[in-house]
Amino acid sequence: MSKVRVNLANPAELCEIPGIRPSEAEAIIRFRTEHGPIKNADQLSEIIGGHALDAAALDFDPALTTAPESPGA
Repeated sequence: MSKVRVNLANPAELCEIPGIRPSEAEAIIRFRTEHGPIKNADQLSEIIGGHALDAAALDFDPALTTAPESPGA
């Protein structure tokens, strides 16, 4: 299984994370746009309403930059 790059992924790619629904993908995009990159799985869980995620499926790099919408979104 490849990891999803949380801070660069578009909504469709975010929905590839097990347990992420389209509305949660939009919340992630909104958070990145307003606050910058997501730092870790705990912060991501808070953004989407508190449910646990498989951290093995997530990549939070790059930590210093983010893309509100990735190409092809």
